[in-house]
Amino acid sequence: MKIYLRMLGYMKPYIYLIIGAGLLSLFIVMAESLSLWFAGTLIRTLFIPEPDMHAKPVFALAHINEWLKYQTGVLVTKGNVFDSLKAVCLMVFGMFFLKNILTYFKSLVIAKINFNVMRDLRDAVFASALMLPVSYYDRNRSGNIVSLILNDISAVNSAMMNTFDKLFIDPLRIVFFVTTLFILSPKMTLTVLVTYPVFGVIIVFIGKTVRRRSRRMWEKFEDLTSRLHETVNCIRAVKMFNTGEPEIKRFKDENEKLTRISFRTTASVVISSPLTETLGVLVTVILLWVGGREVLAGKGLDAEDFIRFLTFLFMMFQPLKSLGQVNNTIQYGLAAAGRVFGLTDTKPEPLISLVKEAVPRFDQGIRFSNVRFTYPGCDEEVLHDISFAIPKGKVVALVGTSGSGKSTILDLLPRFYEISSGDILIDQTSTRSCDLAGLRQLFGIVAQETVLFNDTVYNNIAYGVQDASEDKVIEAAKAANAWDFIERAPQGLKTLIGERGVM
Repeated sequence: MKIYLRMLGYMKPYIYLIIGAGLLSLFIVMAESLSLWFAGTLIRTLFIPEPDMHAKPVFALAHINEWLKYQTGVLVTKGNVFDSLKAVCLMVFGMFFLKNILTYFKSLVIAKINFNVMRDLRDAVFASALMLPVSYYDRNRSGNIVSLILNDISAVNSAMMNTFDKLFIDPLRIVFFVTTLFILSPKMTLTVLVTYPVFGVIIVFIGKTVRRRSRRMWEKFEDLTSRLHETVNCIRAVKMFNTGEPEIKRFKDENEKLTRISFRTTASVVISSPLTETLGVLVTVILLWVGGREVLAGKGLDAEDFIRFLTFLFMMFQPLKSLGQVNNTIQYGLAAAGRVFGLTDTKPEPLISLVKEAVPRFDQGIRFSNVRFTYPGCDEEVLHDISFAIPKGKVVALVGTSGSGKSTILDLLPRFYEISSGDILIDQTSTRSCDLAGLRQLFGIVAQETVLFNDTVYNNIAYGVQDASEDKVIEAAKAANAWDFIERAPQGLKTLIGERGVM
């Protein structure tokens, strides 16, 4: 419930739309109930064509059925039976037409809420993902985050929006239908309600199974997305080393696991509908037998009320089935929501918008003082009591074997990781006391792996610099000895370079 309420929290900004959807749902159920009531009147008109108009009954709860039938009779009874039939048919059509017009407008309101919530969820998760430290991305595959933003959020949204409408309208239907059943026959209605706890047990049991299997399914989907993402990103290595067949086999294995768990999840979802429907039909058949015998014997309900009772009873089992499916959808979404909120709840970096005054001065140099570092979750210390100084203006190379700590030292400078002990100073200022955005403004990083966006040359050079002028971009390109080939490009600075600069 806590996770579900947190999901619904994303709908709060659209409370006015939610109220509108609720009112439309109420009117839809009222129109639907009236159409069913007039359908009972239609049957009476066909089989008992001569109206039997008694004195107008006094309105009272004990005689509300007789009062409603009298008012309906006054409304539809005309000069002859054909006119009465026409009036009843128009009433039935009118109520159904009104119901469908209202349903159309309610669908538009729900769609508006749906798309807005989906947008807000994606924005929130993407913003949270970008605020996470580099260490999070080092521990998690990039495909996992892509899967969360594209797939898990869709499941969360589906759990909210595909169930929100039904949670509005189906309980209203049940209330209206049960009220009508009580009006027609309290005794038979109580007999029906005895079966409700059985429905509840079935729905809860199946829901728990669906949630457990859905969580495993999303994990497998994440594995498949990561496998696809890694293979596509490393396509040159796959081609060079002719490892297409092994990669296809690995993908097939992951895909087969996902297919198996998806089938098992679906098997749990679809079983609730036939189970609840079978139970509902069983109850209805028993009532049909018992009530039908009473009608034939001239006891209990008359034929018109019995037909009405069965009509509303059959209609009531549809929202009951729907609520069972709603529970499955919610459990399906809760499994995804737990993973999404796991990302958004991860502690972000204390990274705020850049303030120029917060950029540290750099006049003397950089100094490492007795720095020790251990990666989070590891026991072995990577850097042991490292000390050295780099004067400003000097070119320094760190040389060593793979794994000796060169990249780690560079990661510690802009605080992609926090040191375990010791200190790193820029001039005489500890980097740990610096504003993070201001600190990183000092650095330019050219990574071993090409970091370029599928954008123009101009936008790649100006990345991270607000309102960079073309002269500044050209100056930077010349300083990097890149201006000659940029000038020869088809559109110069406006040339698209492809993903990671492949073009």
